[in-house]
Amino acid sequence: MKIAVLYGGVSSEHKISVQTGMAIAESLSGKFEINLIHLNGHISSILNDLLDVDLVFNALHGGDGENGTIQAYLDLHNIIYTGSGAKASKIAMDKNLTKLIAHSLGMTTPRWLLMRRSDGFDIRVQDDDFSKFGFPIVVKPSEEGSTYGLSIVEKIDDLGSAVNSAFNFSDEVIIEEYISGRELTVGILGDNTLPVVDIRPSHPFYDFDCKYVEGMCEYVVPADLPDSVEKNISMDAIKIHKALGCRHYSRIDFRINDNNEHYFLEINTLPGMTSTSLLPKAANAAGLNFFNLIQTIVNLAKLGEK
Repeated sequence: MKIAVLYGGVSSEHKISVQTGMAIAESLSGKFEINLIHLNGHISSILNDLLDVDLVFNALHGGDGENGTIQAYLDLHNIIYTGSGAKASKIAMDKNLTKLIAHSLGMTTPRWLLMRRSDGFDIRVQDDDFSKFGFPIVVKPSEEGSTYGLSIVEKIDDLGSAVNSAFNFSDEVIIEEYISGRELTVGILGDNTLPVVDIRPSHPFYDFDCKYVEGMCEYVVPADLPDSVEKNISMDAIKIHKALGCRHYSRIDFRINDNNEHYFLEINTLPGMTSTSLLPKAANAAGLNFFNLIQTIVNLAKLGEK
């Protein structure tokens, strides 16, 4: 089988995509014929390289690589690829829409407000809306990953700069209730959930450094949770994965408070595959080493898993 590993892209997550692409290519080399394809422009510029392969392993993160644009292009040219399809990718990239869907499914998610750049939003006239959450509150781009543009705001005076920072990465910004407690994540592989990962960052929140710098975060997997709590979180993870029409694999993030009440945050349709990434850690706890994980994703895509 000839596999193209598509990585790079022009989103803010370019460097992480490079790490993911290199890790995947290294894992598959020697077992398959690998064609590393670095995307640095429009995907049409590399179309000829993609037509000559059996499968594209999509190692892109963020932007057109994860929002359904590239997926739709590959579908148009009948190219088989890993990860969710165009529709599911587009929905999942939109945190506001995903939270609405989760809410409609009866899942608990932190209360939130949506701000649009096009609305000419004036923070000063909305102080009461923000303060009803209580501080701190979370400010983040609606369409971005890797915590780019995310801030934890402790007081109203700092809200303006946090919103402006988030608008650097997205035309829509979410103002979200902060849930005190722990951050958990659940990986999905095929139709099965992987062990829950408990994320314990060295910083006040799980920021970019804690995600991608070795030693900046502790991970406990399987998470130390009551069986009933673990079951409920895993059930919600698979529920949102299926409701959005995701396929092959994904990773769903939650917060859990001191009363073991969990809150859905977001879903990642192309989670990282670096040395510090969470999905490989969860897979390893389930008995799958990195190659087994990548091989399973390849098999799911090749077999037409929907």
